[in-house]
Amino acid sequence: MPVCKHCGMEISGPHIRALAAAWHPEHFRCAHCSLPISGQHTIALGKAWHPHHFLCAYREPHVVDGRFHERNGKVYCLPHYEQLFGMRCAAGGELIGPRRPILHQGRTYCEDHYWETFGTRCAIGGEILKGRHLVTRWGEPYCARHAKALPGCYSCARPICERLTGGGQRYADGRTVCNLCTPTAVDALGVGQRLLDAVRDDLGQLGIGTGTTAIPLRLADRSDLAPRFAWWRRGSPVATAHYTTSTQGGVIVERQVDAISILHGLPREHFEPVAAHELMHVHLFLNAYPAMKPLVEEGLCELIAALWLQRQRTREAEVRLVAMLRNEDRLYGGGCRAAKAAHDRVGLAGLLDHVRRTGRLP
Repeated sequence: MPVCKHCGMEISGPHIRALAAAWHPEHFRCAHCSLPISGQHTIALGKAWHPHHFLCAYREPHVVDGRFHERNGKVYCLPHYEQLFGMRCAAGGELIGPRRPILHQGRTYCEDHYWETFGTRCAIGGEILKGRHLVTRWGEPYCARHAKALPGCYSCARPICERLTGGGQRYADGRTVCNLCTPTAVDALGVGQRLLDAVRDDLGQLGIGTGTTAIPLRLADRSDLAPRFAWWRRGSPVATAHYTTSTQGGVIVERQVDAISILHGLPREHFEPVAAHELMHVHLFLNAYPAMKPLVEEGLCELIAALWLQRQRTREAEVRLVAMLRNEDRLYGGGCRAAKAAHDRVGLAGLLDHVRRTGRLP
């Protein structure tokens, strides 16, 4: 026989089964009024209730019909529980409710206020960037759609627009350059020659000698450079060095550097590392280094440009150095990283000595 949950006596007659137990009918009582429950009832919190006694514990008690929450032994309907104990946004103070809460620096925000207060905004359109987006080398975030819709600056790669770069201009050879780069653009031969000579002197202090004869500069556009661009030098031509040799009996007896050609319109901070790269080609030529694979030669020249950038200690130089070391091109980026790894192991003098003897990186 079943045993009454209330009195512990066996039940031989009618009984009620609820809460995983049996009860004498007179012992099955409402948790609110303690009177027997003979008809419909509500089971909650491990107790039984008259339906009209299952009340929300808010200021004006009312019957809870449907879902509810329990707190400290009291019952609350969902709206009042949320009103009393629900999470509130630290920005606006309103209930977060079904919206996704976001915890930031120990405070909880609704999703809308979090993004409005702390979200990253597109540097071009101003809209909040919630998903994946692009970032310029200078840390300016922007939507991927702008990358497709706007031309990129040939030098700094920023999307050219009024808000981000103040606009830009297009050169006759097809390049687009932003107005952040044009103020220092090298379009005058005299200015470019002085910069080339200054970089040449600076490299001399690193032990990268390029002789004592003047090296003329030529400012060119892409159509001038393209015919001289070797098949393995992929991408858009930026500069090249021009050499001549004199031979006797098939043996080179004199080496001469005729000029260095560099694209006109490059900003100074772009022009100078390009000049350093070409001056390293000149160093290799004048010092009769052995023939080497393009990866080795271009890697060495990029390394010298990187070392020159390191010596400048400016934000612009730092950004361009990072871009150079992260370049995904196998020849220039890969070659630079390989040459830098060798440089870090044996130093510049040891690296150049090994290449001079073997034509390979150590």
